[in-house]
Amino acid sequence: MDSNYDVIFIGSGIGTLAAASLLTQWEKKRCLILERHWQVGGYTHVFKRKKKYVWDVGLHYVGQIAKGEQIRTVFDTITQGKLDWHRMPDVFDKFVYPDTTFGHRSGVENFRADLEKLFPKEKDDIAQYFQDIQDVLIWFQRTEIGKNLPFALKWIVPFIKKDVPYALMTTEKYLAQRFDDAKLRSLVASQWGDFGLPPSQSAFCIHAILVNHFFNGAAYPVGSSEAIADSILPIVEAGGGTVLTSHEVQEIIVEKGRATGVRVKPLRGENQAEVVFSAPVIVSCAGAYNTYVKLLKAEETADFKERILDFNKRNPPVSHISLYLALKDTPKKLGLEGENHWIYDDWDHEKTYANRLNWVSRGRPPMAYLSTPSLKDPKAWGHASTGADAGTAALPESAVAHTAEIITFTPYGEYAKWKNQPWHKRDEEYKALKEKAAQQLIQFVDERYRGFAELVDFYEVSTPITTEHMTGHDQGAIYGLACVPERFDVDASPWCQVHTPVKNLYLTGADSTSLGIAGAMMGGVATCAHLMKPWHLPKLLKLV
Repeated sequence: MDSNYDVIFIGSGIGTLAAASLLTQWEKKRCLILERHWQVGGYTHVFKRKKKYVWDVGLHYVGQIAKGEQIRTVFDTITQGKLDWHRMPDVFDKFVYPDTTFGHRSGVENFRADLEKLFPKEKDDIAQYFQDIQDVLIWFQRTEIGKNLPFALKWIVPFIKKDVPYALMTTEKYLAQRFDDAKLRSLVASQWGDFGLPPSQSAFCIHAILVNHFFNGAAYPVGSSEAIADSILPIVEAGGGTVLTSHEVQEIIVEKGRATGVRVKPLRGENQAEVVFSAPVIVSCAGAYNTYVKLLKAEETADFKERILDFNKRNPPVSHISLYLALKDTPKKLGLEGENHWIYDDWDHEKTYANRLNWVSRGRPPMAYLSTPSLKDPKAWGHASTGADAGTAALPESAVAHTAEIITFTPYGEYAKWKNQPWHKRDEEYKALKEKAAQQLIQFVDERYRGFAELVDFYEVSTPITTEHMTGHDQGAIYGLACVPERFDVDASPWCQVHTPVKNLYLTGADSTSLGIAGAMMGGVATCAHLMKPWHLPKLLKLV
């Protein structure tokens, strides 16, 4: 195996893919990407059944994807423009409450107007809410640039710093100060599932980042989320890079305070000997927890390890259950057009979050997120691009392999006792628990969209221990470290940044910047700021 690489990446998530692409294109670096899963892409990979049904495991929609918007510009750069996008419907998110369904329209002015129409007495406060979001975004961007600048440029930080006192408030505290109407507070917080914490726990800055991300609507990759890795890997490989799947990094090797390589366990075959790969730069996309707690044995990071363990104890990572469904017919028969549905049993998000505990034994989930991947992807209809005819099916409806996903939160502890049993071979008690959860989720959706249950052909269930097995993330975490205010305070959480106490070791992905596909991708861009030659920094900063 050729060991002459410039950079070794741990994990193949979007942070790695973005950084590896940029380093290959601009710096001519040869990158080795090591992935423990048998598929590349992290939360951007998909899985298939019967050769035709396709489900994404992490990417359900992406914002800021119109030509010229920030996220689209970065995607176009790292894929060399080879990734196409399909715009979702104008109403791309529906917030479904017991007595109200609110359609979130594309366009910030549309969203604002719809809120003002429902809550005319709060018109001035609604206007200020949108201004506050913009102020927080400026604060966040400058904070991220400041904390992730190379040390030689840290002197700039005092000049770009912006103080916004409510950025690190909880979302609940901010909304209580801004709005009088409890339903208005709940409505604007309806997308809290995208970062996994209710208003009482989440930082207002992550709320602001998330809602702003979707102000101008959303899109989905043509060819499903696997098209992202498919567009990037040829660039990396053409530059001399290599991707090794089913290779699990066991340890980051540190010598005299400097990262020099990784010790790796091949997962294919029996009795495979561990191997060591060396490179002058190591980049971890495995998350702050895995990097500092599991992969590093160096004394330089012992303090971080203890503090992250304490952080996770106080702020447990978010875990979930996903139900992947193959459908007999198009969900358009139920009035669905490819938009997402946030279905709540109650207006009180705190109550909803509390009721995620033991909901299977109680017999009813408190909320569910419904997505229909086959309606989002033109390739599922027989189209390969986002052309003018992308909305017109080229295949007869009966030939389209329609799919749906239902996702909700669930405690890791409810499934933990089965974690050491083999994947897909766990005992009957575990299977019965999954089946019970699946039936409740189908029934929950069917109550709002009558006939949904009759569309279901077959399904599979993914629990927190499935996620943990596939990703290696502690307790099946899907969003990295919990997005509480402390996580965005660089002094309180210094591990949430690109550079580390170990020379030549860097972080990328969600924990280095912000969560989600877009946030993790920007983590890849931020990592490049430390690894690129100075004359490339202006071009890099232009991306962000």
